[in-house]
Amino acid sequence: MDISVNTESQKLLTAHRGIPSQAPENTLSGIRLAAQLGARWIELDTQLSKDRTPVVMHDETLDRTTSGSGLLREKTLDELRMLDTGEWYKPEYSGELFPVLEEVLEECKKLDLTLNLELKLYPACDPAALVERVIELIQENEFPLEKLLLSSFSRDALIRCRELMPQLRRGFISEEADFGLNGVLKEIDPYSIHLDHRVLTPEIARDIKGAGTVLAIWTMNEPEKAESFFNMGVDNIITDMIDQF
Repeated sequence: MDISVNTESQKLLTAHRGIPSQAPENTLSGIRLAAQLGARWIELDTQLSKDRTPVVMHDETLDRTTSGSGLLREKTLDELRMLDTGEWYKPEYSGELFPVLEEVLEECKKLDLTLNLELKLYPACDPAALVERVIELIQENEFPLEKLLLSSFSRDALIRCRELMPQLRRGFISEEADFGLNGVLKEIDPYSIHLDHRVLTPEIARDIKGAGTVLAIWTMNEPEKAESFFNMGVDNIITDMIDQF
């Protein structure tokens, strides 16, 4: 299969964590609604439970988006599945189960979504362990690689991805303008660079595109600014409000 870089701007949009402006983030309901509203790319976060099951959630702790509390990594899958991940958002989402990555992969296949899966790593987490378990699931699920991108702030995680499954697309995320492009290109050989839209300049965009790398920005929620970013060379805008673009 051909999953090579296309350096021509395709003006793509990615639904960030689903569509958190209308549904609880990182949930199956959010994925379905984003697809219903026209999303073709979706960005979600994955971490490991205490018993090494890849689950889908952004935060290090459970307090903000679930009925539980404490560190996610200290909970088993059975404990996580007892939590409600929707009622905090709106009563009509009460009963939303904590999603596991396996379910998300199946849902993305069913909805024909391209998945930007962020490997979410906090200081006490093991990058290699997360990468290994995620890749195991991808292979078991036979998820189409042309519909998948693994992204992360963690260079160690993306280097491990490259070692284990070099044909899998990798995206390096940074909130800093001076992230060391040459080092990232050498160590990770990324498909894409994902920058905080607030630090992007025409010069940085030119350097990234000149390296033959896809350029994405996050998290940009102002539709009136989209065209200026696309004109700068951005290929993909990651947004909470895909329905507004």
